Amino acid sequence: MKVTLKQIIKDYIAMSRYVALGSLDGILTVLSISLTAAILGMNSGGAVNPVTVGITGLSGGIAIALSNGFGSYIGEEAEEAKIIRDLESRMMLDERSLDDTIIHEEAKYRVYMSMLTHGSASFMGSFIPSIPFFLIGDIYSAVIVTLIVCFTMLTVLGCYLGKISKESMVKSAIKIISVGVLIVIISYLIGGSHG
Repeated sequence: MKVTLKQIIKDYIAMSRYVALGSLDGILTVLSISLTAAILGMNSGGAVNPVTVGITGLSGGIAIALSNGFGSYIGEEAEEAKIIRDLESRMMLDERSLDDTIIHEEAKYRVYMSMLTHGSASFMGSFIPSIPFFLIGDIYSAVIVTLIVCFTMLTVLGCYLGKISKESMVKSAIKIISVGVLIVIISYLIGGSHG
């Protein structure tokens, strides 16, 4: 099965569920880890290096991206294998008779696309909010800019999900922003309780 870059991009965009889930995971992971690390550092009384906070958040983002990518691969591979085995059974074929057929190749492609989409969306969702910690030397300013970036991304993501589901973009955005607010509160409570 030959696949062009154009087809991969088209299929990537079509897998909006994984783009949304992965992005949300990445944004919220970095928001939580970076904010907690920054608050812990600020409460310790010493100087807090924004780059250290950025690396801490980004490492969590990379972990969630790998986890989501490979988790998607494992889950989708099992589901696709089940579908193929069920098809073989309904067609009264021996098990694995459809291996190395176009049906099998298309299933493998779907598995790899789900892995790529979910993992890369998680990475981008975590990488973008980490950038302020690498560019801004003051931890307070870096935290504020990261919060603005995260909540802007959450708003855009909420509106996007509302649009594709043909629901209220505002309601969808409010739901997703609410999760972000909850994470800020929990991060503040965890980081602030050690000061």
